[in-house]
Amino acid sequence: MELFKKYGGYLIVLVGGLFIGYLSAGGDEVPTTHQHKATDTESTHFTCAMHPQIQQAEMGKCPLCGMDLTVASMDGTVGPDQFRMTETAMALANVETTEIGVGDLEGNTLVLSGKIGSNEQTDAVQTSIFDGRIEALHVNYVGQYIKKGKKIGMIYAPEMYTAQDQLLTSASYKETHKKLFDQARNASGLWRMTDAQINQVLKTGKPISNFPIIADVSGTVTEVLASEGNFYKQGDPLFKVSNLYTVWAVFDAYENQLPLLKKGQEIRIGSETFNGKEYTAKIAFIDPVLDAVNRTVAVRATLTNKEGLLKPGMFIKGAVAVDLSGQVLTVPKSAVLWTGKRSLVYVKPDPTKTVFEMTEVTLGHVIGDSYAVLDGLSPGDEVVTNGTFTVDAAAQLQGKKSMMTQTNGVPMLSDRRMSFKGDFKEKFSEVLNDYSALKDALVASDSKESSARSKQTAQTISEIDAALLDETTQSHLKKIKEQLIKISNFSALGEQRKAFKPLSEHMVAIASSFSNLDQPIYVQYCPMADANEGASWISFQNEIRNPYFGNQMLTCGSVTKTIQ
Repeated sequence: MELFKKYGGYLIVLVGGLFIGYLSAGGDEVPTTHQHKATDTESTHFTCAMHPQIQQAEMGKCPLCGMDLTVASMDGTVGPDQFRMTETAMALANVETTEIGVGDLEGNTLVLSGKIGSNEQTDAVQTSIFDGRIEALHVNYVGQYIKKGKKIGMIYAPEMYTAQDQLLTSASYKETHKKLFDQARNASGLWRMTDAQINQVLKTGKPISNFPIIADVSGTVTEVLASEGNFYKQGDPLFKVSNLYTVWAVFDAYENQLPLLKKGQEIRIGSETFNGKEYTAKIAFIDPVLDAVNRTVAVRATLTNKEGLLKPGMFIKGAVAVDLSGQVLTVPKSAVLWTGKRSLVYVKPDPTKTVFEMTEVTLGHVIGDSYAVLDGLSPGDEVVTNGTFTVDAAAQLQGKKSMMTQTNGVPMLSDRRMSFKGDFKEKFSEVLNDYSALKDALVASDSKESSARSKQTAQTISEIDAALLDETTQSHLKKIKEQLIKISNFSALGEQRKAFKPLSEHMVAIASSFSNLDQPIYVQYCPMADANEGASWISFQNEIRNPYFGNQMLTCGSVTKTIQ
């Protein structure tokens, strides 16, 4: 040790001298090479292709999924609202971008949703011609066909009985008071008695108490209003009929689509139930009054229905050729994300770099598979058109602006009200019940029960006819099912709870459009869940029972929204 202290200093000086001499002998090339290596070290870090939030200075494995980390070059800085994805992650998610431009819309189509309705011009109402009680009614279900002049029931008419009694009384002095007899006979005729019925009464001397109800019109019954045993006055409606040889195709057009529509335009009408068959008609009527609630206007066309394939209430699509002068900027539908009252796209600011930024856009009418862009984009912008949800997930993981977060990172659950068709509300109520059981299993920290409940919920979702839903609802359902499948395949409770967060966000987005519920739904939020990123969930109870922590932090959270 003493020897080292004595000669150590000299040894260090000697080594330093040799190093300086080596650098001098190497000329300018050695410093240049050394500087290049130093720059490489400073500009290179390692990340996970599936979890870009993982950033490490050394090669290794991802702590979340176990994949090998890959080199991600930091070739320049990104803006505060921008984020980077690795080329590997983009390839795995099949992320595609498209440069948008101004295009001539002539020959493109405007797609409208609607349904078949009865032709109100051919609708008719069968009414009661007597005051009386219906003893029998042969028309008792919707869809029944009736023919004009046919007997459709029996009615007991007290006033008719009185009129016949007066007729029989006048018949006794017919020879001496012919005018009085004729008046009594004519009075009975005014009550729709036939000559044959009057002659029968005079022949038998017995009044008729029950009269046949004869159909005034031919057609298909669309609504039954009467029932046997009830008393009806003259003129009261008994049932409605419609001649379904022609029907109406009624579409809902949003107010910003109205400039594209006019009477006389040809519209191609189709439905999945038509087996590829298309009907062609012309727009016959555009409602002059706007629906203040839905902000839509009814657009109508008349269709011939000789084959009877078009049923009132059937959902249809209509395609109208767009005829616009000038040029309009459009963006593909696949590029747009909907959240709240906003529509969002992801832009690639520099085509040479895998850097993205969320941009809010204002959209106009739907034109084919695109939206007209009113504000937010410019010709030449490169936007994500495939894998948009994956890019959004990457933004969320890196704490950037996304469809589910505001600029300050606070969860922003969708308040865009969706419109549901058919029995979706009832079906989704079953999904909510299954989801509640899954939430309770996570509260109890029971991973096996959570897996089983996830499978059950996914099965319930599979029974929903997604074809009747709009694109936004379909997208939420798809994401819900994906997370449910993940939870069912995970055995670790931590992984299940991590997947429960995006599952709940999409559940809240759909449930927020419900109203007039039998019981309230509470949206609850814990700011400490997901490593202090915060997470929401749905509960039927106001009391907090945290599914992300269970007994560890059972009451962590608060109610942020009540859906009733």
